Amino acid sequence: MEELTPPHSTPHRPRKGGRKPGPLAEKQRHVVSVRLTDAEHERLTQEADQYQLSQGEVLRSVWLKQDTATKLAAPPSPEQARQLAQLAGMAANLNQLTKLAHLGQDQRTGATTVLGQMHHLLKQLAPEAP
Repeated sequence: MEELTPPHSTPHRPRKGGRKPGPLAEKQRHVVSVRLTDAEHERLTQEADQYQLSQGEVLRSVWLKQDTATKLAAPPSPEQARQLAQLAGMAANLNQLTKLAHLGQDQRTGATTVLGQMHHLLKQLAPEAP
């Protein structure tokens, strides 16, 4: 009987692509189980969600004496996210006005309007700034 092997089959060779492994000392190879009360687990879950980290990253940062609140700013609220997107759009408009001004076109009125809007938005985002 004949063997049923594909005609273009090659012996298996390990792939060489991919990310090179880092130093062995930095590899996280150990898993630790921790028992938490319901309240502790809720607090850990909330903090992980707030800083957009895994629960393990939150615990590791505390254990390494890194206060997550000082390392990472809390993610913006939906309103702040909308304002930041609006601010980015205004910055793009200001860049376009600057480009036109370099070409010799008078853009003072447009630039003044955009700068005023940006100033107003920045004051809303950071009211405590001078």
